Amino acid sequence: MSIKEIFTELIDNVKPGGQYDTRLVDFDNANRYKTILAIDKLAENQQCVLLQLTNGGRRSEVIINNINTLDSIQIDTFPVPDPGTTGLDTYYSIKLDRNTEEDIFYTFIADIVETAKNATTDLVILDVLKRVKSWMNFFKSKKNGVLSENGQIGLFAELTLLKTLLECYKKNLLDIVTSWVGPKKQNQDFIFPNTQAIEVKCTTSNNKYEVNINNEYQLDCTGLDRLFLSVYQVKRHKISKESLFQSLPGIINDIEELLKNDSDAKFEFEGLLLEVGYLAEAEIEYIDFGFQIINGPDIYDVDSEFPKLARTSISNSIKKVEYNLNLQEQKILSNNIIELISL
Repeated sequence: MSIKEIFTELIDNVKPGGQYDTRLVDFDNANRYKTILAIDKLAENQQCVLLQLTNGGRRSEVIINNINTLDSIQIDTFPVPDPGTTGLDTYYSIKLDRNTEEDIFYTFIADIVETAKNATTDLVILDVLKRVKSWMNFFKSKKNGVLSENGQIGLFAELTLLKTLLECYKKNLLDIVTSWVGPKKQNQDFIFPNTQAIEVKCTTSNNKYEVNINNEYQLDCTGLDRLFLSVYQVKRHKISKESLFQSLPGIINDIEELLKNDSDAKFEFEGLLLEVGYLAEAEIEYIDFGFQIINGPDIYDVDSEFPKLARTSISNSIKKVEYNLNLQEQKILSNNIIELISL
């Protein structure tokens, strides 16, 4: 029975008394979690997921308080009346705004159920809250589950670079994935522990040298040992099954295959896709389009001589900076990022 069918049955057969009508949908024989779908009868049968877990303590409280600042998600906790021998002493009730689109609501619930099931630590709540925070960023951006054409092209370029790094540094998969910070709205798209960084730019124009810089921090080297600008020239095409151009689901599947033996890295990658606005459930929206890398990556060294606007040279009265950068007179350092990044 699907999640939607369970909720429908609970609402159609409301029982008298109590706050919740519930249905146990998953549990762990090692007493790590119980996952329960529920309707809150005191809140007009609002649908939610109840997780019976070991209490996460102060650390989880801080995360929950942060999540609850967003109207779209509400997490409440209350003690389990009789935890018995399981040690699962706390209920975590997770609710979404009633106005959430139905498909996204059920995708969210299914993802939380799966996250509890695949948690990598005994304290399951920490993995769950980490995933909920990824959803929190998804809702903050008011995403509808389908990326714009420009968003798809930009994501494809970043994933292409990520795949290259993962193929080379197979012993550092989690470090590589967590270095992809573009989805988290950092200044650069990749920032590595050794303070090297990469900003990825993608152009669809016929002029491969012209890129758009979105703010004054993207090419800011402050605090970095070295910053590289990696530029791809990409075209998006309508494709058929026989096409050799790779789709977004295709490159994502390739990356997940590289991460299949590292559950932590795979979990992190799935959360980052969510934060960037990509839902696997919307795959049908992407499979008919493929991407042709016409040129690149052309990699430039963003040093003190590189043309850019820096915050220190801009009046404080100017609050937004965006500009087009022509790279025709700049030296291409390399076409292989692996020659430049040492991890």
